[in-house]
Amino acid sequence: MKYFAPAEKYIMEKSDSSFLIGLFAFLYFTSQIIIGSILHKVGTLDALALQTTLCSEKFKAIVLEWMASGRIGFYYQHFYLDFIHPVWYSIFLSLLIARAFKMNNVNPKFNGVVLMPFVAGLCDIFENTMHVYFLADLDRATPWLVALSGLATNTKWILSLSVTAMAIVLIAYWIVKKFIIKKL
Repeated sequence: MKYFAPAEKYIMEKSDSSFLIGLFAFLYFTSQIIIGSILHKVGTLDALALQTTLCSEKFKAIVLEWMASGRIGFYYQHFYLDFIHPVWYSIFLSLLIARAFKMNNVNPKFNGVVLMPFVAGLCDIFENTMHVYFLADLDRATPWLVALSGLATNTKWILSLSVTAMAIVLIAYWIVKKFIIKKL
């Protein structure tokens, strides 16, 4: 994947900046808290079920329940932040995993992993776009399109959680190696 080598290199270079990691961590967590507080009003588990479902009937049932209860407006409201939110977490997670790779001298052949959060972010934007499209007319929420949207959502979650777990493990390993094993 030589096409993406310049992007990988750029991220690896920028990951030296604790300021940038801190800035995008702040933007990401602030955005996440606000989005979470909005989705709490429609039911966090219902929102997660709506986003991850591959079934158009389930999608429609959740939306119709929100419409009947008057809570659909809150779901619309979350889009104001949720279209920019993927930018914050993509940059933050990319910088974080790049820093973790550097701290542990991970072989550069794995540097492509630093781009995974951007793939997750693109999946998130696709998901949001599809949901706005579906909400304008529920007849648009066909089985195939809802399944495609759900696949994008589930891909987003798998990629972002995998990168987060990798970063946590690598940083924990570095801490153990540097501060605990070194003292022995």
